Amino acid sequence: MAQRPSDADAYAQRQKFVKLFQSFDTNTRFPTPYVQFAGKPLACPPDKGWRYDGLGYFNTTHADARPPSETLRVFLVGDSTLLDGQVFADTVPGRLETGLKRVLGDGARVYNFGAISACLNQMIALITTRLMDLQPDVILIVGGGTDIFQPWSFDPRAGYPFNHFASECLHDVVFDQGRSEAETEPLSYEILQERIFARLENLRALTNWQSDIWEWEVVRQFELALKRLARLAPGIGAPIRFYLQPTVVRKTERVAEEVSAASGLFLAYLDRQYERFEGVLSRLDTGHDAAAPFAARDFSRLFEGENRLLFTDIVHVTSEGRQMMADRLQAEVATILDARTEASS
Repeated sequence: MAQRPSDADAYAQRQKFVKLFQSFDTNTRFPTPYVQFAGKPLACPPDKGWRYDGLGYFNTTHADARPPSETLRVFLVGDSTLLDGQVFADTVPGRLETGLKRVLGDGARVYNFGAISACLNQMIALITTRLMDLQPDVILIVGGGTDIFQPWSFDPRAGYPFNHFASECLHDVVFDQGRSEAETEPLSYEILQERIFARLENLRALTNWQSDIWEWEVVRQFELALKRLARLAPGIGAPIRFYLQPTVVRKTERVAEEVSAASGLFLAYLDRQYERFEGVLSRLDTGHDAAAPFAARDFSRLFEGENRLLFTDIVHVTSEGRQMMADRLQAEVATILDARTEASS
């Protein structure tokens, strides 16, 4: 039988939530049809020197009808790791575009569809409801980390967007027609925060949060999402590649702040889940057919043998790390394009 948390533990959890509550920011996670959230179009995210484009993503211009001048159109989909960089050219997508232009000319374009906190299910929804109609040649997805670590701190239901429990609570407050006038209290920021936190605590109890069965449910939902993507891929119109993103726990020698990137308890959880996610990729056995409509690859050990400081936290990387990721993705794009050329010749 689970031990009931003490008042001190409950208070600590509440204070931790109050601190995390600040991350429910409208500029970086603005409600977007079907995909839960993206950046707020044309808004400036906190502490950044750039604006989101008209679709809510970090691009110099947003993707629209494809002009004849674009000889190659690559979409890079992911989470906040794709937004790191003071300017677009400094991001992973921007560095990938620079590399492709160097080889293929100015007609090569890469569009950044990274959304802070996005999970794999959101990325799939984005591809099927928006991106497939914009004539991409290649769609690359870098993710998996959010599917592991967000249920630990936010909505504990595997595969759910990180803030879905808060959206449900807001919906109840605003649209519940069954509440009597006597039950309707004046709504303050603190009361709303309390209600959302209470919903989070209830969901954690219902899902057996942080138990073995809960951990395996996180893995199961990730596997279901990848299999769904594999079934959808042939109808998308462009080859799709999924890459399990690099993580600090896959680095053999951690240096400087990498050593204390998170608590020991959390890092142990992250290590277990990455091991299991790697197992999912091996079970999918998507092979190495470069012309296949879908394939999943493991990038989690990309920095495994490096002894330099490359991580700024569990998944975000330095400028050097972003360049290494871009170089690897460029090699992937080259392989896909070579296979397409061979198939058409």
